[in-house]
Amino acid sequence: MKLIKNTLIIGMITSNLLATTITGVGYAVSESEAKKEALSDLSNNISVNVKSDFQTIIKTSNKRNYNKLNKRFINLSSNLPILGASFDKVIEKDMVKAIATIDSKTARKIYLMEIRRIFKNILSSQTKLKSTKDENKRYMILTQMLKNIDSFNKHKIIASLLGAKYMPNLDITRSEISNELQKYISSSSSIEIASDILTKGIDKQNIYISSIKVEGSSEVTQFAKILKNNIANKLNTTKYSSNADYFLNGEYEILKDSIFITIRLSDINNKIIKTNIVTLNKKAYENIKYKPSTLTFDKAMNSGYIKSSKLSVNVGLKGYNRDNGIDLNKGDKVDIVVKANKPICYFLVGHTLKDDKKFSYTIGDIRELSKDEVNKYIEIYKDVPVLAPFGNETLQIFASTLKKDGSCPLVYPKCTDNYDGYCVIDGEPAIVVSKTRALNLSKREYNIEKAENSISFTSFDKIK
Repeated sequence: MKLIKNTLIIGMITSNLLATTITGVGYAVSESEAKKEALSDLSNNISVNVKSDFQTIIKTSNKRNYNKLNKRFINLSSNLPILGASFDKVIEKDMVKAIATIDSKTARKIYLMEIRRIFKNILSSQTKLKSTKDENKRYMILTQMLKNIDSFNKHKIIASLLGAKYMPNLDITRSEISNELQKYISSSSSIEIASDILTKGIDKQNIYISSIKVEGSSEVTQFAKILKNNIANKLNTTKYSSNADYFLNGEYEILKDSIFITIRLSDINNKIIKTNIVTLNKKAYENIKYKPSTLTFDKAMNSGYIKSSKLSVNVGLKGYNRDNGIDLNKGDKVDIVVKANKPICYFLVGHTLKDDKKFSYTIGDIRELSKDEVNKYIEIYKDVPVLAPFGNETLQIFASTLKKDGSCPLVYPKCTDNYDGYCVIDGEPAIVVSKTRALNLSKREYNIEKAENSISFTSFDKIK
């Protein structure tokens, strides 16, 4: 295992990489619920900002770990830590409007202080590790290091987003720590036993569990679905992320004869509270689908977002305001909602990514969101049933402010009706994403803002 450099370069400069202020807005009947929704909206907007400048931020945040972070980027970007947010509230027609804001002028310093603190903790753990051969102690130290490295990388991504530079770098990777940890872990023989280990020491209430996915994938595999069900049976959980006080997420790494699983429990600010790990023997999952099939699409979808410095949009499923790892069952019904911080016109594109049936399609026509609907989740489809084809799906929204004459500048993709009732867009979904995005890239039109967002989920016919 390589040593971590003891040098710590402290400094920061303002960068023109991205906007210096990021805002989230929430509406609710109580201040606490409005604040919770505002934090969720802020988290979503941070994720969009990061995805839009995917390559630059990852290279800036950790050059040595670029390839690994590139692979894990989707998981990292969806639950980044929120520090230094300020709140304002306004009472509007018996509703509380909460506004959460992160400003680079004040937040950069806070993130840099936290990065330095975590960095010193990792150095301290490295020193302790060198001085002991006791397997139990080494296991505890390595587990703490894994948690700290995850936290370190996430904080660096946000700090880079806010324009910080000259941050400390680790000369050790997350993979090196996980590889070392595997020497001290006996493989669990069943998913049930693995779930016992993964939930050990977690006594928080009202936890939302995101399905635990393969690194770099948005797909919830059959294995992930079964694992989540087992974990949920052992914790106090809530169905919808909008109701949660804590969030459990993670990923798994497919090894030669086993699967290495990491889960993290985080609070409402995405601060990691606890990390648990386990290795699962191949016999426990050999008859279960555990490999994702959507990595190419995920890479196309989650990099190069169309982003405006002033316009933010969101598409989602009602109740799931943190969308990392949603799984649905046949017969479930969902409400599709949209949200924007300005009056807009928009359209939706769907992508179905089932192994033997991959296609993209348009959903309805171009719609508008009025000034009275700004900053509120607006239901556009209610009680939509979860039906075949089952598998990984993504809903994508493209939005724009209107021209002076009230017309919509968006270019609606061409599609052809087929026998299933879908208006299908020609081409593979990964190609459709790029083509549709290219059609709607912002041109230099005065006062026109364009933006996009998406939500992914996986539907299942039946899971035993």
